[in-house]
Amino acid sequence: MSYTNAKSFGFEENERSPLVLIDIKTLKNLLADIIENAMISLNNQGNNLIKGENVNQETGLMNMEEVIQFLKVSKVTIHNWKKKGIITSHKMGRKLYFKRSELLEAIKKQKYSIASIH
Repeated sequence: MSYTNAKSFGFEENERSPLVLIDIKTLKNLLADIIENAMISLNNQGNNLIKGENVNQETGLMNMEEVIQFLKVSKVTIHNWKKKGIITSHKMGRKLYFKRSELLEAIKKQKYSIASIH
């Protein structure tokens, strides 16, 4: 592709990255490092799940016990809200998880606040 054609696709001069040539051995080493780091990260996440630790804090996932404490409702109420479609759950293996952001959004959508239900 020439530079004139690149401009027609909306690419400006400063947006293009230079083409870098590397040999196969270097490419293999780079890919091996990337895959190794990804495997270590996945292994650590799996170990956290096995230990029963909270699933990733950054994702905002909460297990059933955390949701019970967060919403101050019973397990039965949470299951009823799931059946009615008020809240959504995500299953990983045999465990249910809930996204904090989705719970907060569900509360906002409801006619009554959680405090008024009690």
